[in-house]
Amino acid sequence: MTDKTMEFKGTPAPWKYTVRNANEIMTTFHGVTIGDVYLDITTANQKADAHLIATAPELLEQLIRLRNKIASYKPDDDDDLDIVDAVIAKALGQQ
Repeated sequence: MTDKTMEFKGTPAPWKYTVRNANEIMTTFHGVTIGDVYLDITTANQKADAHLIATAPELLEQLIRLRNKIASYKPDDDDDLDIVDAVIAKALGQQ
């Protein structure tokens, strides 16, 4: 993967985890809703999901940075980076 193909073109970080009301958790960027998680009594994962969604741009940015750093140490051995490249491509909608 090249640096150009690993560029996130979505809403930039930071995203914020926000509780709108007792039944809805949102991920926002400067007050604009990026994603909603609606609470259901039967599921306990919504809060954790909302935190993960809010952190996604920063996680992706750091994964790309670390991937490039590793590639610079091992320029002739891209096999170790295949899984990382696949995850990055998936996050960028390239898979």
